[in-house]
Amino acid sequence: MAKDITLKVYLALGTWRDTVVSRMRRRAGDSGASIVEYGGLLVIVALIVVAVRGLGLQNIISKAIGTAVNSITGG
Repeated sequence: MAKDITLKVYLALGTWRDTVVSRMRRRAGDSGASIVEYGGLLVIVALIVVAVRGLGLQNIISKAIGTAVNSITGG
């Protein structure tokens, strides 16, 4: 009975190890963000800046940030 449990645990750990190693090897090819991803982020940030300026929200956002900082710092 103990041999069966030991064998099952050994096989389960071996399977788990193989799965982890396999996943790590697959992820090794994903070393970082590509130029396309950085370009997409740049476009999103640019759209946000254009929207904020177009709607005239600079002062509202600035005041809200200032108020939040003052409430945190007590100033």
